[in-house]
This record gives sequence, C-alpha cells and structure tokens, in this order.
Amino acid sequence: MPEQQTSATPAASASVPSPSSPPADAAVPDAGPRAVWPAVREARRERRERLLAPLVAVAGPPPQQGHVTWVGDLQQGDGGKGAMADRLAAFHQITARVQGGDNAGHTTVFDDAEGRSRTVKSHLLPSGVRHPHVLGVIGNGVLVNPETLAREVAELDAVIPSLRRRLVVSDRAHLVLPLHREVDGRQERERGSADAIGTTRRGIGPANVSKTNRIGVRVGDLRDPDLLRRRIEQNVRFFGLPADRTEAELAWLDRHRELVLSLAGDSVALLDAAVDAGYSVVLEGAQGPMLDIEHGVYPYVTTSPTAFYSVTSGSGLDGARVGHRVGVLKAYQTMVGNGPFVTEDGSALGERLRSSGEEFGTTTGRSRRCGWLDLVHARWAVGLNRYTGVVVTKLDVLDDFEHIGVCVSYRPAGGGHGEFRPDNAYLAQCEPVYAWLPGWRRPTRNVRRWEELPAQARDFLRYITDYLGVEVAAAGVGPAQRDLVLAPGSGLARLMSPPHRPDGPAHPGGRRGPAGALPARPGRTPAG
Repeated sequence: MPEQQTSATPAASASVPSPSSPPADAAVPDAGPRAVWPAVREARRERRERLLAPLVAVAGPPPQQGHVTWVGDLQQGDGGKGAMADRLAAFHQITARVQGGDNAGHTTVFDDAEGRSRTVKSHLLPSGVRHPHVLGVIGNGVLVNPETLAREVAELDAVIPSLRRRLVVSDRAHLVLPLHREVDGRQERERGSADAIGTTRRGIGPANVSKTNRIGVRVGDLRDPDLLRRRIEQNVRFFGLPADRTEAELAWLDRHRELVLSLAGDSVALLDAAVDAGYSVVLEGAQGPMLDIEHGVYPYVTTSPTAFYSVTSGSGLDGARVGHRVGVLKAYQTMVGNGPFVTEDGSALGERLRSSGEEFGTTTGRSRRCGWLDLVHARWAVGLNRYTGVVVTKLDVLDDFEHIGVCVSYRPAGGGHGEFRPDNAYLAQCEPVYAWLPGWRRPTRNVRRWEELPAQARDFLRYITDYLGVEVAAAGVGPAQRDLVLAPGSGLARLMSPPHRPDGPAHPGGRRGPAGALPARPGRTPAG
C-alpha cells in the first residue's frame, strides 16, 4: 500500500462544515460563485510569468510558430540522436532529456564562434544546450547521477556559454546513488556470462527498482535532511548492504547537494507553460525501442521506457502535442550488450563496419556488434513509434562498398517469411533474407545538397522510404553539424528552415513580438 501521511483527524461534530454546503456564517459574494475567478486568474498569470522568466531571459519571446519535436531511434540506439537533437535545437528554444540516465552517451561535433571544431560528449546534459538561445531541461523521467552531472557541468562550463544559467533539473527526477552502481555490478557478475544482460553498470536498473518500490531519492528530497536519511536507510536495507553504508551515501550526496539544488525546478510545469506560450521544444530520447522495458526484447532491455510514450511519462507533456517525431536510422546495424542480433556479422564485414564507423560506445568504450541494415526491425519500430520522418545516419560509412546488403525478411525455423517480433527465443532462430543494392563507390562526406548525392545513394534512401512507408527526410554524411543533407520538400527541411522576416534576418527560432512579451494561455477556462 502507498505510504500514508500521519495526521490528526478531527472527530465528527457540528463544528466541522459539511463538504456539500458552506458554513452557516459564511459570506456568499453578491456577484455569485465566479466572483473570485479574476483574482485566481491573476495569481495564475503571475506564477506563469515567474516560471517562464528564465526562458524569456535566455530565448526572448516565443517564435512565430511553435512546435514540439521528439528525436527517437529505430534500432537499439547509437544511431545519432544526440547529433540530430543538437541540429534541431537551433530551431527550438528548449532542449529536454526525458528518460534514461548516464548510461546513454550522446556526441555532437560543431564549429565554435572562432571556427574551431569542437566535440562534446555528454551523458546527462541535453544535446543542443550549447546554443546560447536554448534552455536545457533534464526532465522528471531522467535518472540523475549527481556526480556525473557535476562533472559534465564543470567540464562543459568553459565550452558552453552561461551553461548553469540555462539548465533546469527536474526536482522530481530520481537520483542514482553509489549503492545502485554497486548493486548493478554485483547483479551482472552473479548472472554469469550465459545470462548477463550487458548493462553499462551505471546503476540504472537498481535506481529504477528503488523508484518503483517507492524508496527512491528525488532531487527535491535534497532539501529535507530527515527525509533523505530515511530514504537512504530504506535503500541500504532493501539491497542488503551494511548499515554503516548510510553515512557514506549521505556524505557523497552532501558533496553535490548545492549544485543539484541550484539547478532544481519544476520541469513539468515549465514545459507545459512553455508550450502553451508558443515556445518550441525538442525532446531527446535515449536508447532505442529494442531496449524498451515494455516493448523491447526482454530481458535484454533497459529498465526505462525508450519508445515514444516515454515523452509523456518523462516530461509531463501530452504526446498529442508532439507534431514531429524524428527517427534516426543508422545505414547499417549495430548493437552493444547481449541479446539476439539477426543480421550480425562476426567476420570481415562486421570488422570493416566497426572500423569504418568507429563503432565504440560513448559511455563504456565497448566495441559494438555490426551487420547489414535490418529493415524488418526498422519497420516494426516505425509501427511502434509512428515517426513522421526518418534520418539515415552514417551513410558515408558505406561509401566504399561495391554492394550493400539490406535485410528485408526473416526466415524462421519453420520456413516462410517472418516479421520482427520482440521475442528472444524467436529472434535467436531467425535467419536474415537479404536484398542487394549497388554501392556508389564515391565519397559523400562533403556533399551538402540532396541532388549531389550519388544516384545509387539516393536509390538506397528511396528503397528505405518505400519499405518503411515513411519519408527519409535527411541523410547524415558525417558527425559534424554541417554533415546533414536534407531532402527537398521534406517535413524536416521545412522544420529546419528559418522563416523569412521582412524586417531583417530571422533567428533560427523565428522570434516575434517585443522582448518579454507572452501570449495569453490558450484554450483554458480560469478554473481550468
């Protein structure tokens, strides 16, 4: 049962007002029961202005047309969500992480104001926060390791202007403690090589166990020393650790308490108010649908949601408000950790893809397993997440191949043509059925226009569009921000095109109105 609040309950008596009628001596306003609404509306407006003040200071007034965009993955992960979110952040005013933790590593490459190439690798900070007009949000669905947060803020403070002023960490986000990391490592060792999941050992699974068991430590709990101690003691007992472990955990938290609380805020209310006001938000996913706790290949999954529904649980925003669902799809298949991998190649092809694509994990440094692109799996992901556009990344890795394999069906043990099904035993006995497309044998790294891509590369991308039933809106031909080739007329091309302003050049976000001006909250009654 949920924990109950202990409070004195008054005995029933005539002095306690009935909930169905006002007290006998209550003064009923002559103007009727709605007389108080103007004052309630004004109080709500003032709260909303205070809530949005940091965003207005960073981003200015809302754009001419606001939109909400989600960046997800069609594979296991590692498809380049961070780089895509970074590119999109230039056309949004908020970039937000909504799930996962520091088990996800995102890399962005860009040129700074002096033209020097910069590479930023982050595990908690939302990609795109480097843009000076963008506010970064770590949402309530993210598991926050305070040590990782402190390290990233310290390392990137010199690279990202006014980072601390432009970062909000949800006070509802749960913390990953040293004890969670210890338990994670212990569990992986105890499983043995045959049953190991292949976790990053970052403590994500045990932290989610604490969260679900209602003994988790949230960011806001750092404000209450007594509550914090009780929570730590509960975790120490639950995970069977020595009692003296409590003091060590509290001392560790105390080292990071000041920084974490200085960034803490109500991210749910902030994001809701920002979207209502017309600001644009890009929501950055972590991992891919194959690892989703509900829909992935159990038990080889992460313990957090990774599919589109993670937007609602991890941000508080209604999923219906997300107008753009951008899915990244690597031009070949990779995987890290254990579990079934239908197109995995353990020979020269896999090694060639791994070497050319530099397939080593950002978080762990582990070598990724590699193989040809699995469109059967990708089509399942499209059905699950309903992407509005797909970005095929690392197209340039295939530049030197004479022929390119694409898995278009599975051959199950019983024969015939099988679909992807997130079932470990089923996938383990499936064999890939390949279609072969001609390679282009030309470099694409410096291509900037769609029509300049080799004809065979465009045919490859069109083949993916036709198979998946959703447009390939862009192709990535390198790691840098500039290495994105947009398909003319695609939804993504329109999203990433600054609106024309007759009074001068437009900011990528398309600002409007005087500084600090906020539109009225639409579609709500005063009591709504």
